[in-house]
Amino acid sequence: MKDGDYMRLALELAKRGEGWVNPNPMVGAVIVKDGEIIGTGWHRKFGEKHAEVNAIEDAKSKGHDVRGATMYVTLEPCSHWGKQPPCADRIIAEGFKRVVVAMKDPNPLVAGRGIEKMRKAGIEVEVGLLEDEAKKLNEIFIKYITTKVPFVAIKLALTLDGFIATENGSSQWITSEKARERVQELRKRHMAIMVGSGTVLADNPRLNCRLENCPPKVKVILDRSGRVADEVRKGREFRLFEDGRAIFFTERPEKFEGIAEAYPVTEPGEILRKLGELGIDSVLIEGGRISCQFLPFADKFYLFYGPKLFGRGIKPFECLKVEEANEAPLLRIDSMERLGESFLVTAYPGGGDVQWDS
Repeated sequence: MKDGDYMRLALELAKRGEGWVNPNPMVGAVIVKDGEIIGTGWHRKFGEKHAEVNAIEDAKSKGHDVRGATMYVTLEPCSHWGKQPPCADRIIAEGFKRVVVAMKDPNPLVAGRGIEKMRKAGIEVEVGLLEDEAKKLNEIFIKYITTKVPFVAIKLALTLDGFIATENGSSQWITSEKARERVQELRKRHMAIMVGSGTVLADNPRLNCRLENCPPKVKVILDRSGRVADEVRKGREFRLFEDGRAIFFTERPEKFEGIAEAYPVTEPGEILRKLGELGIDSVLIEGGRISCQFLPFADKFYLFYGPKLFGRGIKPFECLKVEEANEAPLLRIDSMERLGESFLVTAYPGGGDVQWDS
């Protein structure tokens, strides 16, 4: 195996922490000595041991001596005390000869200090192997740690002619079962799910993640006039309160006293800043009608298309007033994927080429 093979394994290990480590990054580590993998680890859960320490302990539990070994790690080892001690110090103390790092840590508390500390201790440190892959893996962490504003992903289920519902609001089901299964994977990846009060009143959704080994989600509801609170006081029960944290943004926070957490904020930018202050690193917006409000703040798009035509109905981006085609907002299509009879377009703001995943 070559360096790239070991780092790819570390990236795969890192993914195992998805959904559990937020707002920390997903990190994986592989220890190699004399051409043999002697230890592996990943960051399993927020506040628990980091990937580097787990890999070291894994190697030692198997009777291996890590002195003189090489560690492959997807993110620069930390150099500061947080909920765990500095990983760079542990690597130095254990006598590693070489450390290969995929990317520097954008956290201002680290930002190259871990690399510098290890080099000063005489460890050979290489940086940048599979850097693009590592950055994409932790795009949520990078956005949040550098801006303190959540990563915003917009998820929509659309007909081939671009509708999210019929004129009377019917939308179940536009896409295939495989597409709906993929939505659960997206929910696992993001800390919070956002919808409008109309969705809550019409569908009474749980807004949870139905995959195994999936943490509770933060439910974010935009309810300008407090309609959900009015219904609760009338005795109606809502499934979104069954598990996880519910946060309402409303002009009438007093209505939610004794019901749920509520803040008197309704402007999209201010809502995102408040969520960032509350420690929410990522939001998956699923409410079709509210998507257009957050379009200027979107970091990523997940557009699920089903093989249906409505002709007339509700479109998600009707708030856009594009008069000339060359003035339209551009998306950079990252990939397209078949999901049964449906397909998923994953895109970022901007322009670019398309990649097809079969």
